[in-house]
Amino acid sequence: MNVYICPVCRSPLDDTGKTMRCKNGHSYDISAKGYVNLLRAGKTQRGDDIEMISARRRFLSGGHYAPLCLALCDTVKSIPYETLLDAGCGEGYYTEQICALFDGRQIYGLDISKKAAEKTSSLCKTAHICAASAYDMPYDDDSFDIILNVFSPLALDEYKRVLKHGGRLVMAVPNPNHLIELKQAVYESVFVKEMKSTALDGFDLMNERCVEYKMELSNSELKDLFMMTPYYKKTGMKDKQKLDSVDCLDVTASFTVFDYVRNN
Repeated sequence: MNVYICPVCRSPLDDTGKTMRCKNGHSYDISAKGYVNLLRAGKTQRGDDIEMISARRRFLSGGHYAPLCLALCDTVKSIPYETLLDAGCGEGYYTEQICALFDGRQIYGLDISKKAAEKTSSLCKTAHICAASAYDMPYDDDSFDIILNVFSPLALDEYKRVLKHGGRLVMAVPNPNHLIELKQAVYESVFVKEMKSTALDGFDLMNERCVEYKMELSNSELKDLFMMTPYYKKTGMKDKQKLDSVDCLDVTASFTVFDYVRNN
């Protein structure tokens, strides 16, 4: 089953093996790594750079977020499905686990970072991976049974468009005390945000599950963790260097996994 559509004219894309091509002649090369770049030309695209991707791969490979991954897989396992989209797949840690557990299903992954899409594609040989924006998805309407969102932008209008009626949105979000000790080690003052409302337009909440535990992290692991967060690029060098003197630290990991159903 091919659910891809052309990002320019929205016509179906045919997979020729080395390219994807629509009836209007728009063509997109499939890279040697197996992913296809379907980002719209002429638009400024932002995504994780290779430094952040490498830090995330090192940190996640250490199993530090394995309890979260298990909770996500358990949630997915409870839902009958044939097609799943990891929207904002990053470097492929969660996509890889989903592919390993659910062989034979149609697994898709999307990320705005071409480097991330390339990494995911090299890890997940059976998945269909593309570089594209979650706010401009190159997929046909009503294509997926499940959308997986792990710390990614919430493109609700596109989710509702590409999800089948009754399809599910499985979403992981950090809780207010997530990484609180790391933040305290870096910043003079830490503002703890309140949890946002769980209500999502067009979706009903079916289940939620809190996952919370402590991680004992070395200095190098702390730096990788900090580098893969959105705070890293916004933090000055003086504050970043505070981690140089921290040999190890117990850090709270705290997430909530939400299971929503599309209601319209």
